[in-house]
Amino acid sequence: MDFKILGPIEVRTANGQPIALGRRKQRVLLAALLLNAGKAIPTHRMLDWLWGEHAPANAESNLYTYISALRRVLGSPSRIEAGSNGYVLRVAPGEIDVRLFEELAAQGRLMLSEGRNDVALERCTRALGLWRAEAVLEGLSLPEPLRGEAARLERLRTTVMDASLEARLALGQHGEALPDLEALTRRDPLNERLRAQLMLALYRSGRRADALAVYQRAREMLAAELGVDPGPDLIRMHQQILVDDSALAAPSPSIVARRVFAPAELPIDSAAFTGRAAEVSRLRTALISASPGHIVVSAVAGAAGIGKSAFAVHVAHQIADRFPDGQLYVNLHGSTPNVKPLNPAEVLARLLRSLGGDDAVVPTEVDEAAARFRSLTDGKHLLFLFDNARDAAQVRPLLPASPTCCVLITARRMLTSLDAVAHLRLDVMAEDEMITLLSRLIGDERVAADPWAARAIVRLCGGLPLAIRIAAARLIARPGLSLRVLADRLAVEDHRLSELQADDRAVRACFMVSYRSLDAEHSRMFRLLGLLGGSDISVAVAAALANRSEEQTANLLDHLADVQLLEVRDTDRYRMHDLLCLFARERTRQEETEEEQVQAVRRALHSSLVIACALGDVRDRRTKRNAKFGHMALGRFNMAADGFTTDPRWLNAKMADLISTARQVPGAAGDGTGLSIVHGAVPHQPSYGWGGRGQRGSFGESPVLAAGRPGDRGGEVAAPADPDITARRVGPLDEPARSSAETAAFSREAGDPVSTALSLGHLAETHRLAGRPDMATLCYHEALEADLAGGTVGTYHMAEHWWGLGRAYQDLGDNAQARECWRTSAAILHALHLINSDEKKRDRNQRQI
Repeated sequence: MDFKILGPIEVRTANGQPIALGRRKQRVLLAALLLNAGKAIPTHRMLDWLWGEHAPANAESNLYTYISALRRVLGSPSRIEAGSNGYVLRVAPGEIDVRLFEELAAQGRLMLSEGRNDVALERCTRALGLWRAEAVLEGLSLPEPLRGEAARLERLRTTVMDASLEARLALGQHGEALPDLEALTRRDPLNERLRAQLMLALYRSGRRADALAVYQRAREMLAAELGVDPGPDLIRMHQQILVDDSALAAPSPSIVARRVFAPAELPIDSAAFTGRAAEVSRLRTALISASPGHIVVSAVAGAAGIGKSAFAVHVAHQIADRFPDGQLYVNLHGSTPNVKPLNPAEVLARLLRSLGGDDAVVPTEVDEAAARFRSLTDGKHLLFLFDNARDAAQVRPLLPASPTCCVLITARRMLTSLDAVAHLRLDVMAEDEMITLLSRLIGDERVAADPWAARAIVRLCGGLPLAIRIAAARLIARPGLSLRVLADRLAVEDHRLSELQADDRAVRACFMVSYRSLDAEHSRMFRLLGLLGGSDISVAVAAALANRSEEQTANLLDHLADVQLLEVRDTDRYRMHDLLCLFARERTRQEETEEEQVQAVRRALHSSLVIACALGDVRDRRTKRNAKFGHMALGRFNMAADGFTTDPRWLNAKMADLISTARQVPGAAGDGTGLSIVHGAVPHQPSYGWGGRGQRGSFGESPVLAAGRPGDRGGEVAAPADPDITARRVGPLDEPARSSAETAAFSREAGDPVSTALSLGHLAETHRLAGRPDMATLCYHEALEADLAGGTVGTYHMAEHWWGLGRAYQDLGDNAQARECWRTSAAILHALHLINSDEKKRDRNQRQI
């Protein structure tokens, strides 16, 4: 958020949108808080500022109202904190123009005293550029105590103006300074220092007589107005002009100190940059709130295509004005396809040249070049953006030592071995943010013409800005290509990565750089994980998949997570991004034999089935006999039973493993040998309820479960009930809708997520049958969220909700999303059927015993 008081009071959001500040007293109150930002203001002083001696009886109540209104318009109650000493406005560094003005003013005057006239002029010019009017809080009538602070800032502005003119004259820029001097002298005719500077500028411009005339007018005005003679400085200037003193001559170019070139190397900021407001605010705060004496270094990490470079460039532009000595940018090419990463010596040579170093004396040794670099950057306010770093070793020699410098680094991996670095990890973008990005790239009209296709494209791009930019590039290049056609192309998994390439951008190529950096063992693990479809996977199942020990597997998975090829979901659970999963499958098909793929999935499925077979026994520990068989089953496969628990979250995680593995069986083993899950009808009215809830499903009318059979292409699930039968069962549609909605609301209020999920499922199906598929999808999503909240992941109810959601998407024309929902429903039913079968076997064994 930006607060401006050097002119009319103004507040803007991080996106540059102005904020309406309300009535006058409310604006005066905000002005008082801004002039005292970070300081506590007692209530009685605020009342005095707002009303003086004529405060009404309800003044204190009105003050609280104004404070509440300001908190509301500023978007955060914590902006204005109430304490024992009064109210405090919290402002982050760089958010208020007056603080930046004071910093630049101090730097300018210091540089002028040190003879660094070029730097002094640059600082003073930037400080004066922050003023949008002649007065502080112009147009707002301030109480007397606040006028003093405003007057102080206006006097400081005059001092900075004087310093900038002195720096111009010292640099020989008398021609540029002359118009300002003439205007300022007319405004302040009794200012002798301005008169002397004007005389010097006129003399150097060849206007000796005009310079002497300025002195004569000044002498007459001082005598008439004040009854005094000119001061010694003005008299000295007059005498020097009379005798043509050589000391007044403009400095020659050989004498003027070479002006320091301020590099501005940041790439152009993307006009379509969207979202990530929280991350932008966090990084800005980290970069501009330096501790005294310490250099600020921030590193942004994230997977390939996540938008690290665009994000870093966007933030760098926002803070660039705080680094007047220059902003330097280097693409280190740590993960650029087909480009070799730069070595530190190359980068240092480039940085030294940008800072004004002589090519002939640039050291070739890294240590010597780094030392020269630290000398050149000492005391200067410089911003460095090192983009696309390979690792910490590449960056470490490039870090300046001066606390006046700031460094921003982007890399795929976390550079944790760098000392005193603030780390920020970027995640995928939210769906709404991606829709906004797509709209900005291809136009709002095109997205509005087919919003469902736009959302399908966004979902299939998996939240990767690179993917959505490539998809947008395809649409821009072909104006006749409809969003629906592109969505259908992206929906074909085997072709999706091929569709996501345009010109020199390609998602596959970005992934390939990370993949080629892996050794044989890590790349094999990455490839095999693609067989499990990108769903959450535990260390145990991954170990079975790769035929490695759990300890070794955990190390492999952690390394893949470090290089951003996996996402850590929990202490021992990981997930692969959908597009990375497609890439891993491509590599598997090219580098693994079909038999190796079948065997890997066989091991993973076997592990999941063993766990599933034991879960029912271990879950029910009411008798030692029940637990005995679960432990025996685990023991046969060298799996410890100590980790098993009745915690629903743990049980749901194990069920997720089984579902994830079961979904991959048809694709990984087309012949189904030893792997196919039992096909056939689902038992009528099954009574199995995960987590011990004993919930009964409503798939009683379900015919044959088709998904998962060898040769099944679509992976769709037959309808659980004929629509006509359902319609006859629920009766008129309006009445069930009202009833289900009321039941869902009652259940949610009572805190019963299971009943809430069931009611929402009925409501969703009612909407679908009534021809309202958009409402049905919303209700089904809410039902699935309630399933998760109720600890009933993997129940028949959840399978039914996934199936119904698929039908709703089908009604909306989103067949790709419908198929995904049906596959999930099928996987849940497969897993439950196996567990039910195992329970029957267990009961039979118990009866035999």
